[in-house]
Amino acid sequence: MQVVVTLGLSFLFFALIIWGFMHMRTPRFRMDRTQFRQGLEDVITGQADDNHWRVLVGYPMRHDPELERLRRECLAIEDEEYTGGTPYLFTEAGIERLRAVRHRLLQLTEKNNE
Repeated sequence: MQVVVTLGLSFLFFALIIWGFMHMRTPRFRMDRTQFRQGLEDVITGQADDNHWRVLVGYPMRHDPELERLRRECLAIEDEEYTGGTPYLFTEAGIERLRAVRHRLLQLTEKNNE
């Protein structure tokens, strides 16, 4: 009798663990326009390091097509203007191009707020 109870409790315990794993979701990282703008400003002002840049442009923005276009443009700028230096990660031309991206992002935000 004790063996049957032990087996039954073990089965319930493992069934609960498996059920929990089946219903767990993977964490999702979503960057909104405000966070992206702040990240760009940090890079432009020399306050961001390589890790900040990787987080900024490393994740696709499927939830916001306009933001995804700007992220891809930032990746293109990285290909041409990235130096990885300190405090500025980009050449002067790269910083100017990032300012233009930030300006378009601000226009998008204003347009959506109207």
